Amino acid sequence: MQEIFSNTTLTINQLIEKIDTGELGLPELQRPFIWKDSKVRDLFDSLMRGYPIGYLMLWECPALDKKKSIGVDVHSYESPKEVIIDGQQRLTSLYAVMKGKKVINSKFDEKSIVISYSPLQDKFEVGYQATKNDPEWIYNISDLFTSNNTYKFISDFITRLSNYRAAKEEILTDEEQGVIAERINSVVNLKAHTMPVFDIKANAEEEDVSEIFVRVNSGGVSLKQNDFILTLLSLYWDDGRREIEQFSKDSIAPAKGKTTSYNPLTTVSAQDLIRVVMAYAFDRARLKYGYKLLRGADFDKKGAVDDELRIQRFDVLKSKLPDVLDVHSWHEFIKAIMNAGYLSGDLILSGNAIFYSYAFYLIAKHRFKASYNENMHLTSLWFFYASLISLYTGSFESTVENHLNSIKNLTSLEEYRQFILTRVNERLTNDYFDITLVGSEGLAVSGRGNNAWNAYVASLNIMNAKILFSKSNLLVSKLFEVGTDGNRKSLEKHHLFPKAYLKSQGYSDSKINQMANYAFIDWKDNMDILDDAPSVYYPIVCEGRTVEDILAMEEENALPHGWENMAYEVFLIERRKLMAGKIKAAFEQLKKNAE
Repeated sequence: MQEIFSNTTLTINQLIEKIDTGELGLPELQRPFIWKDSKVRDLFDSLMRGYPIGYLMLWECPALDKKKSIGVDVHSYESPKEVIIDGQQRLTSLYAVMKGKKVINSKFDEKSIVISYSPLQDKFEVGYQATKNDPEWIYNISDLFTSNNTYKFISDFITRLSNYRAAKEEILTDEEQGVIAERINSVVNLKAHTMPVFDIKANAEEEDVSEIFVRVNSGGVSLKQNDFILTLLSLYWDDGRREIEQFSKDSIAPAKGKTTSYNPLTTVSAQDLIRVVMAYAFDRARLKYGYKLLRGADFDKKGAVDDELRIQRFDVLKSKLPDVLDVHSWHEFIKAIMNAGYLSGDLILSGNAIFYSYAFYLIAKHRFKASYNENMHLTSLWFFYASLISLYTGSFESTVENHLNSIKNLTSLEEYRQFILTRVNERLTNDYFDITLVGSEGLAVSGRGNNAWNAYVASLNIMNAKILFSKSNLLVSKLFEVGTDGNRKSLEKHHLFPKAYLKSQGYSDSKINQMANYAFIDWKDNMDILDDAPSVYYPIVCEGRTVEDILAMEEENALPHGWENMAYEVFLIERRKLMAGKIKAAFEQLKKNAE
């Protein structure tokens, strides 16, 4: 078997020099710097005490023809010879502190890591105001590492501390001065600390690298395919990776005065965008093949790497990624999801449903030239269908790839429309609504909610249902708006057969919390409903309402007429049928719009 890795040791200083020259790349494989400053402090403490701080794992890069710079502005190497895939947080910590460089935190903001050191206590601490003001401490050891003259640094520190002691009528003894000089030198000499290194050869496949990573990494973290794809982006198209990260960062919070990826439904990760662009640009759902594709694998020659293929595919990626990151297309798509009744991220259990639907949206828009309205209705229908049947959960990649393979053979928008309608109609039959949806695979379960329940709520939004029991005539959809009724959630699930009442009848929690026993009501009304049986409280709720009003309210909220006097088990069966009917009606409306 061909050797795919070797063991060696390198000093911290050698590793830092490799980063500075560009020989070793830090591609942020495991996302932005996530360590707390206290962990960096502990790392330096371990080094000072001679404790082992773990392995580094480096992966040799294949021959590159694209210039790449990592670390500083001027490099001896045109492109990295190796990238780090395990130990990034440790090496980033050491590099940032010893070079006085800022890091990117989990919110993608720049920050400095300030570690203080007290020579006489031989103690490291996270820098804060007390260590900054106390002459017994070196506030920021980065100043020590970046100093061109350690002797002068020590002399100046001793002078300041001596003057401080003298002001307090105390003396800094010769013995203490000797300890200070020795320990500061020891800190500087941490650069000479050696670290064991796994050098993985360029010919190793990502499966081999993952296996080595898992076996060596004591933290139990596993590498994922999108990690490898992001590494390739770092090597061959760093600007593209940065654009992906910026789009992800912008989705976290709204920006003042400009439109960004921020939206009311979801935040975006780099992995989400990798999935979208692989599906949209390359008709690939399996990220494993996405990695091989961008690496330049020739699938006709059993995966042999071809630099020309890699260049061609990166050219495709560069032409398609701007479509994915276009914020106007993104928000058009988000409106299509909301048009399907999914007005809150709380109703969407699978992020994959969002991002693969987005890939389909982009395909329809750019490949088949769908208009805004055409695309919105097709996407709304597809998303409603995909969410309802949990299309993008479990082993979904093969399903998506089959869809993408079918779509790439289509030549017109009409063929794409028929693709959507055919698959939707094949699954969402009358039997699905009448049997499957009302059974244990749909609404006949307990808990806080599933895709069937969420589709029911989405259907209430589509059908403009009013809030149950409310006297305000507000639509259910209005209560998904941010800020309604202050900080408290306006929309609350309520047990139609109250929990205390059912408990008194001997029902278990799983039976009490059946989805068919839930309804959304305005919380102000909820406060007025006690623990009485429906036969007691419902007539009070209905006081002042006409028969027509009561029937309309019951119809809108899938309540069988006379439900308050039904046996609980009978009520559950009858309400599931009506809830399924609501979902079917909403589906039919979406389908009609898409046809």
